[in-house]
Amino acid sequence: MHMLTRLERLDLLESWLKSDEPLVLKQVAAEMGVSLRTIHRDIDILRERGVPIETDRGRGGGVRLQSTWGIGRINLTYEEVIDLLIGLAISEHLSQSMQMAKTSSIRRKLLSTFSTSDQRRLASLRDRIRTGPPSSQPVIGTMNTTDIQVGDVVKRAFLTMQAINIRYQDAVGKLTTRTVEPHYLVHNPPVWYALCWDRLRGDTRTFRCDRISNAVTTDGPFKLRPWSDFELDMQGNVTSRL
Repeated sequence: MHMLTRLERLDLLESWLKSDEPLVLKQVAAEMGVSLRTIHRDIDILRERGVPIETDRGRGGGVRLQSTWGIGRINLTYEEVIDLLIGLAISEHLSQSMQMAKTSSIRRKLLSTFSTSDQRRLASLRDRIRTGPPSSQPVIGTMNTTDIQVGDVVKRAFLTMQAINIRYQDAVGKLTTRTVEPHYLVHNPPVWYALCWDRLRGDTRTFRCDRISNAVTTDGPFKLRPWSDFELDMQGNVTSRL
């Protein structure tokens, strides 16, 4: 089990408190793998930060937020924002007739919480993630069993525009090692694809994300290639931006 840092514990505690459910501190300590004294110290730090925490007596050491306090602004990392935007885009794509207005409104409100410069960066990232028609049943039938198709290293390299070394298994099971630049991500539900520049071959290549393993970031940033460089790889697969 990953041992949480103090910052991670504080973020998690604050998120749990904002869920409007009282927290039983003994249970929280056990779940986080720390002592009850440590949790009390974390609660004190949150109080010092201005989070209005009150004791919920009679519930075995429970605490909750004051009922008059609003949730306010949510602090999200770029990775979390991209994940949320992807989820909204998938919802729009799968249920356009019912969900388009709602998800568009959520997306606008989400982006409006960021500064102008951050909005430009997010807009650039959104342009690099595309959604398309559902994958065929033969493709779905060959998906590797994995909880996360786009791993953390691939996602970080995509966000920071850095090349990665990967191990890739093709359709016939052959394994190769490659150094690639992940320029675009395409989602054909439920399969994700990474559209990359393959440095060894000096050409564009498309990789199924569930077949990528052993990803390791290499050197500095690469320069983004235009979408038109990868259109032939899409083989007529019409895609839309987030």
